[in-house]
Amino acid sequence: MSCSFGTLNKAIKITPVMSQQSKQTLQKFLVVDDHEAILQGTIPALKEKYPEAEILAAQDAQTAYQQFQRYHPDLLIVDLCLPEKPQAIAQTEVGMQLIKTLMESPLAPNLVVLSTNVKPLVRLKPMINAYEGGFAAMDKSLPIREMLKFVDLALRGSIYLSSELRSRPEFDRKWIEVLMLKYQEGLTDKAIAQKMLVSDRTVRNYWIRLQDSLGVYDEPGKELRIQIEIAARKIGLIN
Repeated sequence: MSCSFGTLNKAIKITPVMSQQSKQTLQKFLVVDDHEAILQGTIPALKEKYPEAEILAAQDAQTAYQQFQRYHPDLLIVDLCLPEKPQAIAQTEVGMQLIKTLMESPLAPNLVVLSTNVKPLVRLKPMINAYEGGFAAMDKSLPIREMLKFVDLALRGSIYLSSELRSRPEFDRKWIEVLMLKYQEGLTDKAIAQKMLVSDRTVRNYWIRLQDSLGVYDEPGKELRIQIEIAARKIGLIN
């Protein structure tokens, strides 16, 4: 999958002094977070645990993707809420798109998602479960030592999701597309069907599948679609 991320932004690069032969075999890590304090806490911890690793950093999705393309890091530690480019506003959808793009890469890098809210990853559960690289997700409020455990897991190629994410059912990408078109673009069912190139009946079936998976049922005095929206937002299917 191609990505439209633009110009390279200035990033932190920490490179140990080593022989040319060693440089060819050392591990490369890329830490992606727009908060300087997080970088200042994460990078030294990684440096202490992996003293021979080359550690890069980026503070927006464009820079991160270009660093990934240029250096092919063994591991990326990525926040979900990121600005698309320098000076832009951080958004969860930007981080989600970056994660998805990285996972679709044939390089299949090891990934650790470090975020204040990992719930939106439920949208990517089918991709995560089938992923060929290591993948772990954690709340960034946890101690640094916990992050290092997740880094080890991902570097070994393991897949780890919190119990909260594991307990969520998987949602077909078309169901999620219906949610996005309805609650983020405000489209009617008929317009959704035209946008998705499916029949009106198919869209109605998607709503039924969503309703069942979310455990939402008709209740007197309550609007069903609003209840679906509330349930979907609660578990991170939509922002």
